[in-house]
Amino acid sequence: MSSRSPGDGSPSRLERIRTSLNSWKPRVVKVALASVAVLGVAAEVIEPLGNFLKGQQFLGGSFAAFIALILFDAISDSEPQEVSGVHVYTDLEELRAPMKEAFEARHVRIDFSGFSMQTLLDLLRPHLIRLGAQKVHTQELKLCLIVAHLNHPLSLPGKLEAAPDTAGLPTGILHFGDSAENRERMREKFTVPNWNDLKGLLDRVHEKNPHIIISCEVRESPQVPERKLYILNQEKVFAVPYGIRQANVNWHGNDFEILDTEGFGLAYGDVKITGWDKRSTSRSTQKIAEHHMEWYRNLWDVMGYIKPANPVIADPLWMPRQPRSTC
Repeated sequence: MSSRSPGDGSPSRLERIRTSLNSWKPRVVKVALASVAVLGVAAEVIEPLGNFLKGQQFLGGSFAAFIALILFDAISDSEPQEVSGVHVYTDLEELRAPMKEAFEARHVRIDFSGFSMQTLLDLLRPHLIRLGAQKVHTQELKLCLIVAHLNHPLSLPGKLEAAPDTAGLPTGILHFGDSAENRERMREKFTVPNWNDLKGLLDRVHEKNPHIIISCEVRESPQVPERKLYILNQEKVFAVPYGIRQANVNWHGNDFEILDTEGFGLAYGDVKITGWDKRSTSRSTQKIAEHHMEWYRNLWDVMGYIKPANPVIADPLWMPRQPRSTC
């Protein structure tokens, strides 16, 4: 079995060995300390044993050195250990490795929640192009996508305007509120084109590999997403919090100021993306991954029977393109 490369998002064989040794080390130290303690007490209680050990100078310099070595090893390893299955990324590019790993499976499933699936499409594109260009052994491709509903008023993203003088606020204070123009910009520039682009990529996959069972559906949520969520093959989950910033945008020749949700432009500390692996040896890490997956599953199920009256996406379920008639 070949080991993973350093950049593919999975622990290498060396890392797995190191993790295993680190997990066993505290146990070995405890056993050694307990054994020494028992031996020391036995030497004081059982006179023949004590005389024998002292005669061998075991309770002398060698014994003291042995204890000192164990204690030094126990307290010197103060460097924090990495938790198995926790991923910390500083850039969107680092998500490409786990996405590539997900597409190596026979049954591929990607779950997503976010505003407009712009970054998701960027991550999916190279793999869908490959599936649409060559014969593969993939058997199933399932995409479950939740996007923000943009036909109802939103405060975020929303417009920014100067507070009126009558408000009695300090100069320079801005008010935020809904912007129908910005929601139109988000729908027409991002959500709808992204969906059409994705459907076109899936059409090509189906034409090249008709044996692949493809299912893809988009559901619109009234809940303003606080983060992007990527779930890969029900094994790994990655969360990207949306930031908030002031921005100037142009739509149909009109410049206006908005309070925007920043997807990947901002880092909080040194981190932009955090991830958890359900296959981790850490039970806490498993529970965090399961928590995010259950949160998503609940939202997906609810949005399955509660629909917007005026959807952004009129055809939320991908269907194979009908072959053209030759008549």
